[in-house]
Amino acid sequence: MVEHLRVAANGLDFHVLADGPRDAPPVLLLHGFPEGAAGWRPTMAALDGLRVYAPDLRGYPCSDRPRRGYDVFTLTDDVRLLIEALGLDRPALVAHDWGGALGWIFAHRFGPMISRLVVVNCTHPRTLVRAALTFRELQPLRIPWVLPFQVPFVPEFLLTTRLGRAGLRLSFTLREGSRGRMDRALVDELVGRFRSAADLGPPIDYYRAILATLVFPLSRARLYATYDRPIPVPVTLVWGLEDEALPSAVARDSFRDAGCDVEWRPLEGIGHFVDLEAPSLLAAEIERAVLVKPA
Repeated sequence: MVEHLRVAANGLDFHVLADGPRDAPPVLLLHGFPEGAAGWRPTMAALDGLRVYAPDLRGYPCSDRPRRGYDVFTLTDDVRLLIEALGLDRPALVAHDWGGALGWIFAHRFGPMISRLVVVNCTHPRTLVRAALTFRELQPLRIPWVLPFQVPFVPEFLLTTRLGRAGLRLSFTLREGSRGRMDRALVDELVGRFRSAADLGPPIDYYRAILATLVFPLSRARLYATYDRPIPVPVTLVWGLEDEALPSAVARDSFRDAGCDVEWRPLEGIGHFVDLEAPSLLAAEIERAVLVKPA
């Protein structure tokens, strides 16, 4: 039975879903945009033999949403302090989409705190920036929302109108590898949590903050110095090959930028939202990565 926890970390109150035997190996799940912890429920239900925690990240409905702190340094500090507050001993970190970007950066900054990293459909952040700047695989055209999201107030207002919420639903369902695999009721639940611009503004602030980090020389230098730290734990990259926003050719460039060996686990016929489209397959990949010892 899924538990709903309230956890204090980094001066904020976080909502955290928890499931699985308390004495099982711990796993921390980081969600993407525009999901939330609830997006992990199907995967959590399919997992066996693991103690799993899924927080609503800073700014998402059910957790606190401060006005500031959406840069990747503060967000990965949140993850570090959540691990400490939950009392987890070197959990496996499983991270998708925006959570995946935080997972990569966390592993560079605080790698000894986790046992391994499993990233789902998120390139290494350095890889994505380079692909966007060089138009590799036409990458900027595949993520056209990034620049409009830099406009203050307007995107969150438009996307929480009746028409805008319909667009958010389509951002899930049009990105399926095979139509009809997602639980439409869960998609409606995820979108329905963004009732007003105030609900959606903080998640969009992730996009604003990362661009600001990259534009300002000091913060950019700090971020790229972080990437130069080796990741000291095993890394698995699980990839739905039908992801049109992040093509697998760009994803495989992450092997170089990670600065460590990366295990590649492609999933045929699956799109970007692997957690919603193929939770049983994703659960099997997580169990394999966390529980199966290498020969």
